[in-house]
Amino acid sequence: MGTRAPSDEALRAAAARRARREREERHRQDRWRTRLRWILLVFALLAVAAFLADLKNVTRRVGEYRTTGGAGPRPGDAADIVRGLDDPPYADPSGLFRVVPPRHWVRLAQPPAGFFNVVFQGPFDMDMSVHAAATNGATFAQLVEQLRRIERGLSANTHMDFAYVGPYRAVKRSVQLYRSRVLLLDFLTGDLAHHVQFSAPPHLYDEYEPVFLRLMQTYEPGTLMAVPAPGGP
Repeated sequence: MGTRAPSDEALRAAAARRARREREERHRQDRWRTRLRWILLVFALLAVAAFLADLKNVTRRVGEYRTTGGAGPRPGDAADIVRGLDDPPYADPSGLFRVVPPRHWVRLAQPPAGFFNVVFQGPFDMDMSVHAAATNGATFAQLVEQLRRIERGLSANTHMDFAYVGPYRAVKRSVQLYRSRVLLLDFLTGDLAHHVQFSAPPHLYDEYEPVFLRLMQTYEPGTLMAVPAPGGP
């Protein structure tokens, strides 16, 4: 007995099933390609975001290098000093002045050569030194002339200018040394003469000079200690 040929209806049903399977397979492939495109897009966005973040960090690091010579932000840098302008002041033991020291700078126990009342040392080989002493009634004009006479004697040019420390007019000078540049401030308050100097590396000076001048607005001059009368208590 021979094999019976499939009917037209059976052939159409088989063809329909095959077409349905092909459509389902195409749909699965389309869904996978769509999912793959989204995955690739997400990775691309993450890569771009990472690149931009790294570029921002590189820009910041380059800026820090240009500012600090590669050392990076450190306690006692310009931003730290500005944040510390409201810190408690340092008071001279003899009552000659009070001033807020640069934040995180270290006060030397024994100022070198005994000339300065106090010396603070900071990062990047910077320092701040203060000297206050009796004037014997000197005037501001006499102070200016004395400083000019010293300059002529040393054949030096310190770019003399003027600034203010609170309400007090000050002679503002700067001098370039071998490894540092120094900002010098000299002013008078009553019977006291004040000399303050800031030393910074030349490549940092322009950044720190306005910070030092702001810091000097915390300077409060004192008075000479009263001398007991002979035979007094």
